[in-house]
Amino acid sequence: MKVLALGGSGDMGRMAVAILLESPNISSITVADKNIERAKYFVELVSSAKLSPFEIDVTEHDKLVDLISSHDIVMNTVGPYYKFATRIMKATIEAKKNYVDINDDAKPSLDVLEMTQKAKEAGITALIGIGASPGLTNLMAVIACSKLDEIDDLITAWGTSRYAKVGRKPDYYVPQRTFYEKYKSMALIANAATMHLFYETINEISTFKAGKMVEIKPLTEADPVQFLGFNDAYASHIGHPEPVTLPRVIKANSVCNLMFWSKPMTDLVREYSHRISNNELSISEASIEFFRASRNRSKDPATRQQNENLPPGLCVIVTGIKDGKRKKIAIGSECDPYGGMAGVTGVPLAIAVLMILNNEIKDKGVFTPEEAFSDPMEFFNQYAKYCGENLKGEDVLLIREVDL
Repeated sequence: MKVLALGGSGDMGRMAVAILLESPNISSITVADKNIERAKYFVELVSSAKLSPFEIDVTEHDKLVDLISSHDIVMNTVGPYYKFATRIMKATIEAKKNYVDINDDAKPSLDVLEMTQKAKEAGITALIGIGASPGLTNLMAVIACSKLDEIDDLITAWGTSRYAKVGRKPDYYVPQRTFYEKYKSMALIANAATMHLFYETINEISTFKAGKMVEIKPLTEADPVQFLGFNDAYASHIGHPEPVTLPRVIKANSVCNLMFWSKPMTDLVREYSHRISNNELSISEASIEFFRASRNRSKDPATRQQNENLPPGLCVIVTGIKDGKRKKIAIGSECDPYGGMAGVTGVPLAIAVLMILNNEIKDKGVFTPEEAFSDPMEFFNQYAKYCGENLKGEDVLLIREVDL
């Protein structure tokens, strides 16, 4: 099977490529990037006969369709998704090939989901947002909600935490430090993940409240994230796909997505978001400046103190009714793959690629994780292989249940 890894030399893409290279079912992976020198360098570092670099600008539609047509599946990690998700999806549908991504922007996710009929007509399976958040959080939410008869509040959350145990380093993975050694003397460029963060802070965001979708101000302070056995974590609302996609599947009174960073670090995000809104900085410029400033802010004693004993870095907290009694169900990451954000994002992405190619996901159309997997624990069983030896899905999840 031939995989087209759009943005495959990026931080998330490199991890997903490393996982796919371990599969005997993958015959070749094309690492496609606008920066061909970067793609070539990655291929050179990995030194696998299955890899080849290719130069592509994803905004050139006809060339992109031609490239996709020569592969079996598209694995898209080209961000930020608010710029590129819909145009790449259109090209994929035209080429009639399967597709996966880690789309973490709310509106582009809804825009792509509206293409489901065209995807069905093209006979393809497209799975979007199968990374960490969204992705693992969506599947945790399904598991947590299945333990209740009625769901009141559903919270998906992500933040800074060092709680989880970590699995082995994949043989073909090229870590950030190694990859960027060549570029350490070059000027910083805007990181897609940070651009996504600021994109979701400059306009009102969608959240599900009292049974309907509402718009709220981003970075609005929320109640602390409370996970039994951990310190309360300062939290704020942030734009993400979970509040707009989960209500399509789960009947809940409210669904929100929270970011739990320390208050000093969150205030730094607010500061740069304000400067973007005042046209003092572009999103790209703010992303670069924030990178430098956040490194200093992370050393602040108040920041360090608030980062102690935080809940798992990916978690969901659900309150509702079971057998007539109010309960809280909290699920978080007990074990993670190697690689930090790259691991918890790139590994789920690669697993989804393999499951589609192995015909384990057969339905045609565009799907979110909560729609694609009828039994999320089957996915976590696959994920567990990269989190430690002899682990099953139930071993990588920390589940706490409390009567209220």
